[in-house]
Amino acid sequence: MEFLLCGGTDDRVALCLAADAERGARVLWFGDWPDCETAAAPAPASRQRWGARLDDAPLATLCPGAGTGWPAAPALEFLRADGRWRFEAGHVVAEPGAEPGSLRVLQTDAAAELALETHFQLDPDDGSLRVAATLANDGTDAVDLRWLAVLALPLPHWCGEVIETRGDWCAEFQREVRPLGSSSWLRETREGRSSHRAHPGVLLAEAGADARRGRVLGVQFAWSGDHRMRIDALPDGRHVLQVGVLLHPGELRVEAGERHRTPDLWLACSGRGLDGVTARMHALQRRHVRPARGQRQPRPVHLNTWEAVYFDHDPEALGRLADCAAALGVERFVLDDGWFLGRTDDARALGDWSVDPARYPDGLTPLIDRVRALGMEFGLWVEPEMINDDSELARAHPEWIRGAGEGRTGRSQRVLDLTLAPVREHLFAAVDALLRAHPIGYLKWDHNRTLTETAADGSAGHYGQTLGLYALLDRLRAAHPAVEIESCASGGGRADLGMLARCHRVWVSDCNDPVLRARIMAGASPFLPPEVAGCHVGPARAHTTGRVTDLDLRAAVALWGAFGLELDVRELTAVESGRLAAWIALYKRWREVLACGHLSTQVPDGDHLVRVVTALDRSRALLVVVRTDDAAPGRPVRFALPDLDPRRRYRVQRAGPDPEPALRPAALAAGGPWSGPGTEVGGAWLVSAGLQLQLPAPQRAVVFEVTS
Repeated sequence: MEFLLCGGTDDRVALCLAADAERGARVLWFGDWPDCETAAAPAPASRQRWGARLDDAPLATLCPGAGTGWPAAPALEFLRADGRWRFEAGHVVAEPGAEPGSLRVLQTDAAAELALETHFQLDPDDGSLRVAATLANDGTDAVDLRWLAVLALPLPHWCGEVIETRGDWCAEFQREVRPLGSSSWLRETREGRSSHRAHPGVLLAEAGADARRGRVLGVQFAWSGDHRMRIDALPDGRHVLQVGVLLHPGELRVEAGERHRTPDLWLACSGRGLDGVTARMHALQRRHVRPARGQRQPRPVHLNTWEAVYFDHDPEALGRLADCAAALGVERFVLDDGWFLGRTDDARALGDWSVDPARYPDGLTPLIDRVRALGMEFGLWVEPEMINDDSELARAHPEWIRGAGEGRTGRSQRVLDLTLAPVREHLFAAVDALLRAHPIGYLKWDHNRTLTETAADGSAGHYGQTLGLYALLDRLRAAHPAVEIESCASGGGRADLGMLARCHRVWVSDCNDPVLRARIMAGASPFLPPEVAGCHVGPARAHTTGRVTDLDLRAAVALWGAFGLELDVRELTAVESGRLAAWIALYKRWREVLACGHLSTQVPDGDHLVRVVTALDRSRALLVVVRTDDAAPGRPVRFALPDLDPRRRYRVQRAGPDPEPALRPAALAAGGPWSGPGTEVGGAWLVSAGLQLQLPAPQRAVVFEVTS
């Protein structure tokens, strides 16, 4: 029996699946599909014989098992007490699900006493595919589950490159491109979070695909803990993708009669290059993943106090900081680390979530009232999952600390064991009390340490820790649905769809150096829609690199995400305050387009990054050109504005405050074509030939408004 599910309005995709008792259930194709109206039945799979291989080699089913002759990694690994470890489906049922575009496939192995149900949901409008698998233990004893991939997916034949993101703290989402060859590709994280190093998402592209051309398959796993992504090269030249939770020994037992469900795996495909698959991955998050309530629209301008005051909390000084922020046009004021009992540095007090009477003798209320009287929302930093040894909570409940307080610390921190119900209950009560006692509209939820020690039951406990976090967040969301939550993990260490199902914003990186941050934002753009990707104007001298940069560069890069500030605005000169206020006004004028417009991120050479965001009705666009380096100092950059209407005429005009004369691009010099009122250009020219621009020096940026 064959099934064909189609989606997408014009850039069509299809899922072709076959199922029968002899060959099992298998995906024949997920990818580009020209016409679903005249779709023919899929071609039968062939089994070719070759020396030194099995005469009847198994096919790439949804769950190829160990011990079956499958020539690559199995999709299911388990062990029963009596030694059973093989899964080979002897009975297969496939049928349409209750919802349009859904499909249910059930595979059972009577000898293993296991049943595996895989559910597919293809959105007919945006073409996104959601897949999840559920393993049922039909036996009388427990199953030690070692590995369960959501599915084994044969990749389209055109997948020739892996576009992945690697990184570290302050260097997240560094894009790497490598050929998909005859060796297998493997990426894992074992940190207890999705990590700076191995974000659970990857792009698989046709060789040579760029921003607008070529077929690209996007993959994102909705899980915030340890995970594994692998692509195995089969002897016949095909490649098979597996994605799942990375399980440590003894970590997950499926008891008799119980069921285990994998997190969701999301797939999106486009024949329109990286921009096309980016649009589809953003659409699936907006339509299917992100919380329906809580996110502020339009996205507010945000000031976070961390790099302004660090632990130096003084209510009056913070009040003056709020006064200056409001005068600039800031709409949300977030009080970062240092407000709670005894928290004078990062070595003490984590876990003691009550307001410090020494610093705030009248509590937080006077500061909150002052912030709200200025027309701003008040937000607060918390890090509930962590604890310091020097804290009242650690002294009262050492048994709540993973590993009983033994082992290494990170940033002087240890980790509370969220597998324990009393820990989750305590943390809910602490955060709930803060939210009930104060008009707090926003929580910055931080996470600054990886997992190393064992859980209370002696297991690695990484899987249970993530489930405990989800349970805690879900309970808080239900109790306070109007509160917006930001996911922060030393920056972008937990910026995944599992968190974005519960949070409204991600702090992409602790690095506010715009030279590095521009590349971080470019690498993150396929996986994080701009309205959730926090990006801030930092101080002139970046606190993480020491680099000194121009205010205009810092503000232009901040336009690439949810715009905010992270500097001491009290120290700005009158001229600097005026320029920053102008950038904030520009963001407010364009933020609805920036949040949901057609997005094109281009890397024309090693020196430049270009971001074009076009309104959905194609009436206008905002163009941000950033020059970071000077590998080719005299070379101009050329780029297209691909989503404009070729039949219209547009006025191209520089936006933002006037740059200093020495920093102006040649095109903005006296009499230049885009200085003053700008110039009119045909849409066809902008779409096809594009624009050419030469910035005079590295570490500069220029922004243009394009209006019809």
